[in-house]
Amino acid sequence: MVIQFANRQFIGPAITGCLMCASLFVDAQDLEGIGKKNAFSVSGGLSAYTGFYSTDLNDPRLTPWTWGLSARLNLSIYDLQIPFSMTFSEKQRDFRQPFNQYGLSPRYKWFKAHLGYRSMNFSELTMSGQRFFGAGVELTPGHFRFAAMYGRLRKEIYQDTTNSAQVEPAFERWAMAAKIGAGTEASHVDLIVFRANDRFDPVALANGRYGTQQPEENAVVGVDIAVSPMKRLQIHAAASVSLNNVGPVPEERIGSDVSNNYDSFLFNMDSRTRRGTALKGGISYNLKGVILGAKYDRIDPLFRTLGNYYFLRDVENYRGTVAFGMIKQRLRFQAELGRQHNDLEHIQNARTVRTIMSGNLSYNSGKVYTGTLNYSDFQADMTSLFQAAQTDEVKVKQVSQSISMNNSFRFRNTDKGSTRTMDMSVSWQAFSNDGYGAQEASRTTSWTATCGYRQQLKQRHLTVGVTGMGSRFDGAGNRRTKYGASMNARKGLDADRLGLSPRLSCYLNSAEGGSNTLSVVASLGVDRKIGQAHTLGLLLNYNSRQELSASDPSLYQVRGQITYSLTFKPPVKSRTEKPSSP
Repeated sequence: MVIQFANRQFIGPAITGCLMCASLFVDAQDLEGIGKKNAFSVSGGLSAYTGFYSTDLNDPRLTPWTWGLSARLNLSIYDLQIPFSMTFSEKQRDFRQPFNQYGLSPRYKWFKAHLGYRSMNFSELTMSGQRFFGAGVELTPGHFRFAAMYGRLRKEIYQDTTNSAQVEPAFERWAMAAKIGAGTEASHVDLIVFRANDRFDPVALANGRYGTQQPEENAVVGVDIAVSPMKRLQIHAAASVSLNNVGPVPEERIGSDVSNNYDSFLFNMDSRTRRGTALKGGISYNLKGVILGAKYDRIDPLFRTLGNYYFLRDVENYRGTVAFGMIKQRLRFQAELGRQHNDLEHIQNARTVRTIMSGNLSYNSGKVYTGTLNYSDFQADMTSLFQAAQTDEVKVKQVSQSISMNNSFRFRNTDKGSTRTMDMSVSWQAFSNDGYGAQEASRTTSWTATCGYRQQLKQRHLTVGVTGMGSRFDGAGNRRTKYGASMNARKGLDADRLGLSPRLSCYLNSAEGGSNTLSVVASLGVDRKIGQAHTLGLLLNYNSRQELSASDPSLYQVRGQITYSLTFKPPVKSRTEKPSSP
């Protein structure tokens, strides 16, 4: 029997007023391992730092003196992980624990349950990846496929006009979903039903406690099919129909809409109801290493599913791909051509048609050389039916092109324990905005080139590297260039228990009109290991910016930080089996 656990943590710093999420997952716990491993263990660490900051900027970015202390503790009961953490600094005090969100997924053979905060995947057009608090079940005996869930998708949040932090109000949203089908992940037929509705307080809604938000009711019925009629042929298709209501239920339903009213546990249909459809399909064929594929998507503007965090609507896509490999798959090529447009119902004031072309060529020698060549061309033709510039319509054409090439050479000497690596890359990008008629056209181009060399000598605990770069940007009658180099190294002493890491970077920036600036960044890091669990660190950083055409002194920033860390791990127990009695 296998049990799956998950813990999630929400953190609410007072400074940002935002929710930040940290998570820790343990894939599975095998109950058969009880008695064969440590039942309880503790691990964690402690870290502390203090630093200073000095600058001649008019607006300093940091405080002159900082300090902080943090500790983490992880309790392990077999494979169940329970992490804790504490942080103290001159700006923040908090205690963090993982029980704001928790989840449990026990599994036994073809049975799997979900309890607490979990996520389930039914299909892309119904519910996929949405986290809920509730319960779910998955059954896969043989080729039978069944899944169901019921839970809360989000909590209720009232509008708070007294808080400067902008938190969007929300209704409490509940959902249920079910899937029944047959087959496997590669070949199956599934029928999916999804329903979600917002629960709210009518008095709070009338008083504006939810801001401009309106409650929704949503139901989606979909089918997902994947088949392989031939050995090298794969076909996938999905279709869904959605019903959606926005706003509270009308108190009185009068007129001709009465005959259209339909209430059930699944959905309530009335004059607010809007119906939409969505289609997704794809086909691929592998012909002796040559892969041909095509995809088609069509999402109606009225299609709506609350089972996904984000869904692009009112769009139709056509895409075709081809890929093949040569020379024992060392040389590979892939190309894609696609077309996309919106305004499927021809009722919008603006219409956009996009054409997408891309290609990739790569070669891997297997030992020394790796290289890639990429090309992309994106074109968007936009038409607006608003009258402007004495015409009935306005047309704009935007084209974005890019070409990049990356090369890497790597040489290894296993006897000496040395590795030498050289990387070279060049990229070019162009963007044009071409108007029609009296509209003004514009074009911008940029290119960047880098070349780097890195050598590592493991026996000497030495790593050195140098990188040079140059870039240029042209656009709107302005040209800016940047070029420079950086050098870095790390030398390990005392059997690599003491490390020295210097770094120096210099860049020259110039703009059309004679404005030239020099940027310098220098740093030195020292790290020292003491025993098996203690580490001391020192970091000094200096950066400056000097305008060469002016006599003013350079603007500088100096930062320094001393750190200490302690890490402890549970002891490793080795169980020795008792000899069998004769």
